[in-house]
Amino acid sequence: MSPPAPGGVRVAVFPIDAIGHVNPLLPIVQALAAHPEVAEVRSFGAARLARAFTAAGACHVPVEDPAAPPPPPPGVSELAYRSFVLPLAITERMTAHAAGFRPDVVLYDVFCVHGLVAARALGLPSASLVTFPGYGALGEHFAIQHGAAYDRLAPAGERYRELYGLDLLGEDFLPVLFPSPDLSIVTAVESLSREVDAVTMPRLHAALSRYDGTCAFVGPSVGDVRFGFEPHDRLGRGFPYERLDAARRAGRSIVLFSLGTVLTGFRSGSPVGGAPTGRAYLAALLGHLVRVLGDRDDVLVVVATDAPPPAGEPRWPENFVVRAFLPQRELLHGYADAFITHHGMNSTTESILAGVPMVSVPGVGDQLPNAEIAISGGAAVALWDLHDVFATLTADRLALAVRQVLDDPSYREACLALRDRMTAAGGARRAAGLTVALASRSFASRSLGSRS
Repeated sequence: MSPPAPGGVRVAVFPIDAIGHVNPLLPIVQALAAHPEVAEVRSFGAARLARAFTAAGACHVPVEDPAAPPPPPPGVSELAYRSFVLPLAITERMTAHAAGFRPDVVLYDVFCVHGLVAARALGLPSASLVTFPGYGALGEHFAIQHGAAYDRLAPAGERYRELYGLDLLGEDFLPVLFPSPDLSIVTAVESLSREVDAVTMPRLHAALSRYDGTCAFVGPSVGDVRFGFEPHDRLGRGFPYERLDAARRAGRSIVLFSLGTVLTGFRSGSPVGGAPTGRAYLAALLGHLVRVLGDRDDVLVVVATDAPPPAGEPRWPENFVVRAFLPQRELLHGYADAFITHHGMNSTTESILAGVPMVSVPGVGDQLPNAEIAISGGAAVALWDLHDVFATLTADRLALAVRQVLDDPSYREACLALRDRMTAAGGARRAAGLTVALASRSFASRSLGSRS
């Protein structure tokens, strides 16, 4: 590796095109761009990410995935197909762009194989970004579900070997998860994370045990630049804040409901929360929500969904504000008294930082341990089985849970206590410093080696 540029370190960034993963990355990019030892940050990915990464201070290089890819082969999970097979269509272009930039260090989302490949191919130190509370939050089911069908992935594995000399499957990588051997930056605090337990998670442990000791827990990575939300939204897109202001003046409680973008988008046709599909899960929860909170004078309900009203309801209730997209952070910090959430990492973090207690309706993946952590910390409640919300949540239980977090101030106090623990970890600025330090240490060690 050549020494850092005279003007400073060059950082190559590889995101994935997913709101919940891009938004924690952007503040780190912003901190890197402002770092006194950094010359340039350059991001590589979908063109639609350009505006957000440019606003964060990076130079964005658009590299598009092929349109309308074929479906995955039988036995291969959609996530494995998207993470391991489809990237081959553009990985040579990605790596060539990165090589032309001549970076000193690579920062990439842990689900982005392009970042690992570029770092390995160019002989660079790297940091993988983990936007959930530690690798143990994935659980053994994740490893079993997405680590199966290696035989069907073998042609893709052979192609990586031909192009870069990398035997990713032979190295026991899960074909969806690509941790850096140097550093994993985790946007959580260690005391609120999950370790990979060898007894209960043997397959996950086999894939990740070599990365023991590489995790740095930096806490929430939150900033002003966000993907999927522009600063002019409050004025330019017609969100009816005046209805929320009127509700506040009238003394009404404001309840926010959102299942994020994964359950209602990527997982809309896959099993979620005990339901056969994400669509069925959303419909069931909306039905309960309308039944218990609809047309009440004491509550205003703000809902994120572009789905139609539940079956049997000719319209949304008068006290519902329904939008396909919500300025969630603004609503949590300025209005919400309770948040019915799927417990995606970003949603959980934003709610805790805003001091808004949660009602837990997790669906898949790290959402379950996120919910369990929030509940054990006293910041959330669930009066049903978290592992089968679809079958065990009823309208009456939902009504009781909402009432509980609205009436009992201890839930808000618990959120504020958790917030203090989380923000003390350093956040985006610490993550940027760790990334720059990787490049500096690598150069120093190579310099010493060349003189010995």
